Amino acid sequence: MSRPTVILLRHAEAEGNAERRFIGQDDVGLSPLGRRQADALTRRLRTMPVTRIVSSDLRRCLATVQAFATGAGLEIETDPRWREIANGQWGGLVADQIAQRWPDAWQRYRGGEDVDRPDGERWADVRARVVAAFEELADQLTEDDLVVVSTHGGPGAVLALWATGLTGTAFGGPFGPLANASITTLTLPGPRLLGVNDVGHLPTDLLR
Repeated sequence: MSRPTVILLRHAEAEGNAERRFIGQDDVGLSPLGRRQADALTRRLRTMPVTRIVSSDLRRCLATVQAFATGAGLEIETDPRWREIANGQWGGLVADQIAQRWPDAWQRYRGGEDVDRPDGERWADVRARVVAAFEELADQLTEDDLVVVSTHGGPGAVLALWATGLTGTAFGGPFGPLANASITTLTLPGPRLLGVNDVGHLPTDLLR
């Protein structure tokens, strides 16, 4: 018997990822490497009987699945609950800049604490909205559905933690950080985590 399946994608490399900037909800596009990663991911998805595509409404997630959606004749449904964490005043900065301006918060963050980002979110906030989006989606699925969700590293990692009954932050747990253009697979009921951070479709020159 078939099981409803949800394939979580982390978007392909975006502008600022290579510099390890805290992009969060900044609406940036894919980098040149990211566009090549998206092409490789499209070829992988074409081997799967995908029935539906859901995406964060940010450009990098939409661009990651646009070619596949067009070829498959599927509409991309957008849901802002699948966005990356809101970084607030940390947005666009790199680690050294954050450490200099917020040394105490940065030390606690590096120690695995789920800190409040100034004018932004905590990982607990991301987990709450992503789990709500997933559960709503799960209630709509039939046993033959295979749904692609194009999201971000944080939401993908916190959902994998939730599915396995684990706690922790997206980048402090065993599943993060997820690689750009990676696949994480869950089935229902449960959900059950079948695979995480799969990049087998990416040639070595496309791995960062």
